[in-house]
Amino acid sequence: MMNMLKLLPIAIATAVVSGQLLANEQQENSRFAIAGYGDVKYEDSKVMDSSAFSARFIPIFLFSLNDKIHIEAETEISIDQQGETEIELEYADIHYFLSDTTTFTAGKLLLPFGQYGPYQHPSWINRSVFSPGIYGGIGGHGGYQPMQGLLPVMSDIGVGIQHIIPLGKNQKIFFDLYMTNGLAAEAPHDDEEEGHDKESTLEGNEEVDEHTLELPELAFEARSGDNNSDKALGGRISYAFLPGVEVGASYYTAKYDDDQKLGFTATGFDINWIGNHYIVRGEYIKTETDDFEEDEHEENKVTTFDRNGWYLQATFMAGKMFNVLQGTDFVVEYAETNKINEAERWAYGINYWLDSRAVIKATYEDTTVHDGEDDKRFAIQYSYGF
Repeated sequence: MMNMLKLLPIAIATAVVSGQLLANEQQENSRFAIAGYGDVKYEDSKVMDSSAFSARFIPIFLFSLNDKIHIEAETEISIDQQGETEIELEYADIHYFLSDTTTFTAGKLLLPFGQYGPYQHPSWINRSVFSPGIYGGIGGHGGYQPMQGLLPVMSDIGVGIQHIIPLGKNQKIFFDLYMTNGLAAEAPHDDEEEGHDKESTLEGNEEVDEHTLELPELAFEARSGDNNSDKALGGRISYAFLPGVEVGASYYTAKYDDDQKLGFTATGFDINWIGNHYIVRGEYIKTETDDFEEDEHEENKVTTFDRNGWYLQATFMAGKMFNVLQGTDFVVEYAETNKINEAERWAYGINYWLDSRAVIKATYEDTTVHDGEDDKRFAIQYSYGF
């Protein structure tokens, strides 16, 4: 059963937050298990002058072929703005345990970039109703976003290997390496605004002669095909002093055009620090996006656009200190993006835990865009894990 637990990308985060694994002892001899999460949300946006309810259900299926081979899959079921049911395969992969410390994985992978994407994005683990501002619309706004994320929560089709080095009591180093199909350029004149699977068009770059420029639109959506022979390469290394501290560094690079002349690279650093009455989480991400620049003297001159941003989230678990506030958390988060489409965001939240895996969250956020429309949003979400 311990091997089966390795199939959950959220298992490490869940164990750190709650001090226990998701599975219960009654499933110990079972070859099949179901976990997952879901949520119901009410959200009001000033800039959109609208409010709406939404709901999602995300089951995670775990299957053990034997002690060495396990399978996992996560499917999100939701309703879109037109009332149609959407079913999306978030990830589906097979694991082969080479040893107690080394695992080979193949399939559609949830890429281990940072901590929010692979470990903290499930709504009952994320302490805010919204995604951090440096990420795309997953679990957050969807649709129009005044603060453009640097990355979505990435998944792709390929292979990966994970290795753990124990250093002593409660200390470990985690290695993740992967190779996947990679991203591609969006088709021209794509007017979609959704930030789920691409980096939105952004304007302005002070470093290139003050001209108004547009970043290419990049499709991060996983596809069973590739527009070139280049493959995305990436990985993450982290040090963990369990159960309280984990710090990590991530890297991702790929060529996205048909001729393999234009690349995209992302570098990240993350921290997760958990105390008796508080949680501090944060990430810094820098991206470099190549594009052709029109030049009358040189054809196909390549220009690189840099972006960077960071967020820091602090949670005070007041209920663990004051009995009168039992089950209550207070959350504050700050995020900013720089260089292109600069923006900053403050978010404030109050959470009430009905039990260890069911929470009602209320979050207010105020986004300031340096060259665009500001926004204020308020949301209440009931989320649960199982």
